[in-house]
Amino acid sequence: MANYACMSKYHFCRVFSEVYGESPYHYISKMRIEQAKRLLVTSKLSINDICEAVGYTSVGSFSFLFRKKTGMSPTQYRSKLWALVKDPLTYPVQSVPLCYAHHLFGEKIDKSNIE
Repeated sequence: MANYACMSKYHFCRVFSEVYGESPYHYISKMRIEQAKRLLVTSKLSINDICEAVGYTSVGSFSFLFRKKTGMSPTQYRSKLWALVKDPLTYPVQSVPLCYAHHLFGEKIDKSNIE
């Protein structure tokens, strides 16, 4: 990213951190974990496939980071959220803040849709 921005990697990291409030590494890690959470709930992909899909090469490292960020393993996360819905592979509306639902689902969800 630094090369693309025509900056040294050190200067890029400083500027990125000032603008986003976190390092590029932490930002990318956060985005990867968010994508993994979506895939865990909305797909039947294996943990290994999800690990690779979000850019990790080691399932152990992915699982460790996922647990560190969410407080549970990828398998536990999937089981817990699938238990909240009647139809697996859909996000349980109860687990998604309404302000974020539009971004996540691409359509407006109101409180009447929450069971």
